[in-house]
Amino acid sequence: MGRAAYWAVPSLLSLALYWPGLLAWFQKDDFAWLGLRDLVHSWRDLAWALFAPLAQGTMRTLSERVFFLSFTSLFGLHALPFRIWVFAAGFGTLAVLCAVCARLTRSRAAGFWAAVLWIVNSNNAYVFSWTASYYVLMCTLFFLVALWGLIRYAETGNRDFLILQWATYLLGFLVLELNVVYPALALVYALCCARTLVRKVIPMFVPALGYTWLHLANAPLHSSGPYKMYWDSSVLSTFWAYWKSALGPNRLIYAGIHPSLLRSGLALGLMAGLLGFLVVMLLKRQWLTFFFASWFLIVLAPLLPLRDHISDYYLCIPTVGLAMWGSWAFICGWRAKGAARVAAVALLVVYTGINVVVARIACDSFYSRSLRIHRFVDEVVALTAGHPENIILLKGVNEELFVDAVVHRPFRLYGRRDVYLVGAGTPAEFAIADETVRVALAERRAVLLDVSGENVRDITPKGF
Repeated sequence: MGRAAYWAVPSLLSLALYWPGLLAWFQKDDFAWLGLRDLVHSWRDLAWALFAPLAQGTMRTLSERVFFLSFTSLFGLHALPFRIWVFAAGFGTLAVLCAVCARLTRSRAAGFWAAVLWIVNSNNAYVFSWTASYYVLMCTLFFLVALWGLIRYAETGNRDFLILQWATYLLGFLVLELNVVYPALALVYALCCARTLVRKVIPMFVPALGYTWLHLANAPLHSSGPYKMYWDSSVLSTFWAYWKSALGPNRLIYAGIHPSLLRSGLALGLMAGLLGFLVVMLLKRQWLTFFFASWFLIVLAPLLPLRDHISDYYLCIPTVGLAMWGSWAFICGWRAKGAARVAAVALLVVYTGINVVVARIACDSFYSRSLRIHRFVDEVVALTAGHPENIILLKGVNEELFVDAVVHRPFRLYGRRDVYLVGAGTPAEFAIADETVRVALAERRAVLLDVSGENVRDITPKGF
């Protein structure tokens, strides 16, 4: 019973915390990937859909293309199967994280708490609520499986584990371009915990360099926009933003708690606990904690030049290192007893308490927003079902609805491509000439819908 609970509790905790995400519908980038299936009409189209650089030049064949193509083919626009798969991947990630941290620390308790600290981190609310962010969860799983293979090879010398690591690593290039940093993680692990493996790890940099060259050749760096990279002091401010977000207290703004001495004090307390523990371990020449801290920094490093594109869900992978770091600090503090035990428990309560509250607020927000989008799309489709050839004119689209749904053209998934916005400030790609509108309405070739309220209303003039 105890063994089953050890593996089950982190997954059950993820369900208890993020269950609204299990029932969430699609939003934002989801609609772009849901439409990929409609572009495949031949084997050549399929090859393009699986491997062509898309969405900022990414080639995430396994984590985006195969996932969305297969699930839309099997389940259409029913979101629940997508969400179940994401949660299943989350359960697998938690199990491997338990195993990895337990073997590194030789403490089952540390493995358990690493999984708990990772799953409650409020930044993961996005991953467990938004289907399009599945790729970061899949990359997290691949990193952990590859590392587990390397650890087991170090323990046993069994080459099957080394092959497992290499296979997982190479497949990881089809999951997320961030896979190029895995050799750095493996090298730091070898230097800290198994120095005889350094020569085994070095060759892994060759595929990483080759992939980097291939990626840059097919998707050059952006020269403008949110994905432009800034190689200056802004990387420090970006790191500071991610570091604070990973810990949690600054995210209390989601709960209506604004910057204050209390918030700053909680953040500084968590930082002092982690960094103090790191220093103590380094002074003792115990390098495992350095590996945990390095995980956070190494995985985050490629994202730091993206000054104008700071996204919370990017922390899904880096916070694995933070969770193992915090878990090991808690276990060591607990074993030390006295003041160290009190401090360890206090910091654990602060971190989990803050993140659980914020994670649930963020998850509920994504869920509620997805329901609004679902209702909006369904009502527009229903109101125009009798006239599939008509132009759809939307009035009253606010910025939130535009960003979360309209800009991603969800109606093309229902065969409706002639959708335009009317009103001041309409973006050029959704604008339509006033004369065209007048003629279309007069000839009854257009439907005018007001989407400014809770429900969509047909306000097509009847006099035309």
